[in-house]
Amino acid sequence: MKTATRLLASCVLAASVTALAQGAPPPTKPADPVTGEPAQPAPAAPAASDGGVAAIAPTAGTGTGAAPVAAPAPAPKKIDPKLFDDALNDYFAGRPKDAAPKLFDYTENVPSTDENYAWAQFFLARSLIELKLNHAGAVYLARIARERTNPAVLTKALEELQLLTDRPHDEVMIDEQVFGALDLGFLPEEIAGYAHYQQGLVDLRVGNERWATTHFAKLPEGGAEASRAKYAMLVTRLKQAKKDLPKEMIDQFFELAKDPKLTQDARNDAMLAVARLRYELSDFNGALDAYNLVKLPALDPGRAALYLEEAWTRYQLGQVHAAMGLLTTLDAPSFREEFLPDKFLLKALIYRDLCHYLPAKRSAKELTRRYSESLDAVRERDDLTRDPRLLRAASARGSTRRARVFLESLELEGEQLGRYAGTFGERMFGYMTRVYDLSRAEAVRIYQQRLTDSVRVEADKLLRAAEQVRLMEYEVGLKLYERVKKGSKLVALLEEEPLKTNQVSFKFADEYWNDELRTYRFSLKSRCIEETAR
Repeated sequence: MKTATRLLASCVLAASVTALAQGAPPPTKPADPVTGEPAQPAPAAPAASDGGVAAIAPTAGTGTGAAPVAAPAPAPKKIDPKLFDDALNDYFAGRPKDAAPKLFDYTENVPSTDENYAWAQFFLARSLIELKLNHAGAVYLARIARERTNPAVLTKALEELQLLTDRPHDEVMIDEQVFGALDLGFLPEEIAGYAHYQQGLVDLRVGNERWATTHFAKLPEGGAEASRAKYAMLVTRLKQAKKDLPKEMIDQFFELAKDPKLTQDARNDAMLAVARLRYELSDFNGALDAYNLVKLPALDPGRAALYLEEAWTRYQLGQVHAAMGLLTTLDAPSFREEFLPDKFLLKALIYRDLCHYLPAKRSAKELTRRYSESLDAVRERDDLTRDPRLLRAASARGSTRRARVFLESLELEGEQLGRYAGTFGERMFGYMTRVYDLSRAEAVRIYQQRLTDSVRVEADKLLRAAEQVRLMEYEVGLKLYERVKKGSKLVALLEEEPLKTNQVSFKFADEYWNDELRTYRFSLKSRCIEETAR
């Protein structure tokens, strides 16, 4: 046995020497499929003892329990450089639907170091935006901003992203991850100003007013971003104010309300802030003047909250007929779905002040009747986001509204995407579908998170109004059972200004006209008495 073993070893050694002499490479193991590095030589099998057999290790991939070998990645598809030129010809010829799949194919099969890679991403984004797929286009523009492979393309991509911020958009991806994280040293002045503005807003949200002020100080004076930054800073300071409201804030808001660089909605919000601050300081005439300066589009029904706040102001001034006219306006079809529990409270207060006790009691009960299901949900500690009234009210303003509008735009674009299934091809359509599915899931999460906080605010507003109405019912009940003392007489009626020659009075017939909503007047005589007996 020993002789046979030595003979076999000698033959193997001779074969190896012959192969090396002929120039053949020595046998090696294949490279590791995961790391790509050459595999280490297999350890030598232990020598067999006399009368024994050498142990042989099982080969990888054989036998039960062997680790599977990863399949090699498919080789990248070879792309003809003319494909990019053909796609550009389609795009500039007004055929974005034909250009988009070619550009997608190009970007997926060339390295990021290719000279046309960033341009292909940019024109792909532009093609998708022209096809009403704004979010998909924003995804590619944000990718250009993160990769920064071409400075010239980066500037154009940021300009396009800035335009998209005027529409419903992904605030986390664009405002925070792109503009909120940009290196501001190499950007043009206009884009750098917008980036400073966005980074200042991010600092304000986390409570870093000093850092926000540093960013805002770098904005070009007289620009739109500078005006928006002033407004954001004033709103933040107003929210942080506890008791004493600085009077100089009123003047600052008033100046912003006249700034033409702000949008009309922003100017209206600034004027509303002036009115509310004056109301808090008991300057009711000044508050009424500010409400009258809020400019609404022609034939626009207006804002329900604006009319309600103006009604409270007129009530404080003793103009109860004008206040009741505004409350009548809030019964118009345009405002019937608005969440305004204070409306019933104010109506009950006016009826009580004029000693119309039964109408006052009915108005108080109207609140609990209309919002009975919402009040029950609050008391039973149910999921308030399932209550339709609270849900509608919570998602109608602020960041919750922006999240809802963006979610709705994603759903609309997702439906629009289905129209291009045949044009885009299986690979591009599948990728776009995954992009919208993931974005929609994240948008739902953010919307639900903001909705949970907003719905609690609306529920607190409803509970406060319900408590005040309950006290009102008790007070009115006491008034109903009071005895009229001997010698009492009616109080003097509130005198109204007579109609002028250019004014006409009509009996109200439940007709609402948008150009008259703010000028209704309600005729209501006082039934109160005063004590004259001694």
